[in-house]
Amino acid sequence: MRASEWEQIEGALFGASLAPYLVFLYFLQKDASAAPRGVVFGFKFLLAFVFGTIPFAIYAKVEYDEILANCDVIHGVAESLLTLTNVFIVLGFRQGLREAHGDGGRKMKTSMGDIGAALFCALVASNAVFGGASEVMAANPDGVVAAWDSQWPRLEPANALSLPTWVIHVSSLVEWLIAMGLAWEYAEVVKRPAWKGLTWGMVPCHASGIAACTFHLFYNAPALNSVVAMQALLTVIGNSTCAIAAYRICEEGERLQGEVVAAGEAEEADDIQSARDETLEISMGSESMKGWEDLSATWASDSDAVLLLKLALVSTAVSAFVKWGSLAVDFPFEPNVALAFGIIFIPTLLNCAKWAELSKNESA
Repeated sequence: MRASEWEQIEGALFGASLAPYLVFLYFLQKDASAAPRGVVFGFKFLLAFVFGTIPFAIYAKVEYDEILANCDVIHGVAESLLTLTNVFIVLGFRQGLREAHGDGGRKMKTSMGDIGAALFCALVASNAVFGGASEVMAANPDGVVAAWDSQWPRLEPANALSLPTWVIHVSSLVEWLIAMGLAWEYAEVVKRPAWKGLTWGMVPCHASGIAACTFHLFYNAPALNSVVAMQALLTVIGNSTCAIAAYRICEEGERLQGEVVAAGEAEEADDIQSARDETLEISMGSESMKGWEDLSATWASDSDAVLLLKLALVSTAVSAFVKWGSLAVDFPFEPNVALAFGIIFIPTLLNCAKWAELSKNESA
């Protein structure tokens, strides 16, 4: 199939993904859903990424006759909107959990000062790591490049993602997993099981993100245009499953509102406190299967600023490993559809197994 035909399929699927996402937002923001305000804002902000990416993609095509993925700077700027979306969702869930725990959100409250402090710390850390190398590069750029390239069996092609763009992609994947864990924890704390359905609904969206990174891992090889089509299909599926989850959350809320509650406010408060005490034990489940989503519990006591700093540093380390570690192996330079799909779906199946095991342990 020709590249233009794949682009038509991708465009149609990405366009089709918008309708179920709007349905998802419709049910999520209803009062009966009782979604934390920051979470609703975060998911709404995704529309900025959706519509903001379009002009970037058009510019890349018109100005450079390239797909957006091959234009690193504008690609990174566009994808940063997705990273911001996921940050807002994570912070929104954390604030919602604090309020549900009964502290009114006073402890470790999210603020722009915290976020600014985290970004400043990340910049300082990055400068400490890369600053010295930059000075050497400025003094003798050709010599530094030659010495660096000589350390690897293969050379990066011109369209390879830069480290900052890789960090943006990796952090988005990690943040989405943490958000999945926080949604599960939120269900435990507020005793609204339907919220766990949102965790399941977010799985295909995460697989879509893996598909995007897989395409970049193979240096956006045209032979893997089917991977981008799969990314688009997974986005449609993920937005649809999230819409179903939001509908069930809203329906559960309306049912609870209509029920005659026998327990008084004091007993209800006791239930919330009990759920709070149990959260650290059951919210992240089995010791046998640990994943990135467990960071939501591991870093629960951190302030938002510290959390963001840790995310920045972890994402930078993982991105550096992917970017330069891939030069030590041959497969990224040899596009293989079967291998690419394996990279997408094996982690996704493990992710599903994690949540399935957690559900089984809780029902036992």
